[in-house]
Amino acid sequence: MPAVWVSALTRLVLICLAGTGIGWLYDQPLAGLLIAAGGALVWNLLWLYRLDRWLHGERMRILPDGSGVWSQVFARMDFLRGRTKLRSKRVKALLKEMRQATRSFPDGGVIINASHEIVTMNKVAKSLLGLKRKQDRGLRIETLIRDPDFIDYLRADRNDSAVEFLSPADSERWLSCHQVPYGLDQKLLLIKDITPQRQAEQMRRDFVANASHELRTPLTVIMGYLDALAEDDGLGDELIAPVTEMQRQSNRMRLLVDDLLRLSELENKGLAGEGRPVSMSALMAAARQEACAMEGCPDTIEIQIESEAEILGDERDIQSILSNLVSNAVRYTPAEGKITLCWMADDKGGYLSVIDSGVGISKQHLPRLTERFYRAEDGRERIGGEGGTGLGLAIVKHALQRHSADLKIESTPGEGSRFTCHFPKDRVVAAA
Repeated sequence: MPAVWVSALTRLVLICLAGTGIGWLYDQPLAGLLIAAGGALVWNLLWLYRLDRWLHGERMRILPDGSGVWSQVFARMDFLRGRTKLRSKRVKALLKEMRQATRSFPDGGVIINASHEIVTMNKVAKSLLGLKRKQDRGLRIETLIRDPDFIDYLRADRNDSAVEFLSPADSERWLSCHQVPYGLDQKLLLIKDITPQRQAEQMRRDFVANASHELRTPLTVIMGYLDALAEDDGLGDELIAPVTEMQRQSNRMRLLVDDLLRLSELENKGLAGEGRPVSMSALMAAARQEACAMEGCPDTIEIQIESEAEILGDERDIQSILSNLVSNAVRYTPAEGKITLCWMADDKGGYLSVIDSGVGISKQHLPRLTERFYRAEDGRERIGGEGGTGLGLAIVKHALQRHSADLKIESTPGEGSRFTCHFPKDRVVAAA
């Protein structure tokens, strides 16, 4: 026990003994004890009252001094109060610096709590989102920004990606929002104006689409003349090989133009509507026939249908997905290899897989395979089929996005690859 409390208890015992002794002189020892104890109690209550008033802001000119308990209590409280004031000044200075820093941010920042209620925001966020600091503070941000993609992004609680949406303050301004954890049960929404990037991307899409349209007509004319020239009996032997090569290259260019137009079409379309049920067994049978007609097709192409469920969506898109995945498998699978087309469904959705026993893909290439014109060619030689345009997997990616689906790629060099398309459960229906 601390010495100050030993001293305090000793004093209390001595006071009680003194009161009892004085009372004993008057034949009232109990009364003397009670008077002494009552006096000690009143004295301590007085100091407790003074402490309470001091803690509530009443100034005390001189703090009690000495070796008693209350002098120690007041001294300790005065020390803690001084340290708290110092910390408060430091916190205020830090908050002031943070506010000054956030004002200079080129991007917007909004802090929300666990209920998605606005805690605070900077000026850039107010401008980009059309918010009002005093009026909107404490309101749920979903009531102010009603974009469905933004609301789904918040509810999904994803920190590894961003969402793009139109500004509620300006329908021609595109914004990007990335949420990150901030403090206890709070999140910081980083808002960025991406209108210039969107405009540049749209210009690129328009250019590709227009250029592809303009190329199609002269290319058709060139191919027509080459076909006529190849069928001419008077064509010399020395020209047969060059004309054949020109036909092959023209056909390759035609495929490239067709893929560019298809990709531009997918990019400019929104989400696919509910559509009609698409029979996966029929599409897979057609894809198998298409693969068998390709040059260098493997000897074995199997179809595994583990569910009679169908997909609600655009049949042309789903056919394009399957066709591109199968043709890609044919190009990198030897003749003695095997390709398997698999369809199954469970309570989490539908799964369309194309599995091959081909050359496989190195791990570092997997994240970039769906980029336009990206080729993983380090030791990965094409085995069968015509050369691709480099747009097949990009088309697959955008066609899947229209159906709120995603693509998972698994591959091991020398053992083969597995491309799996996962469709959400609201796109999968039982066969009629």
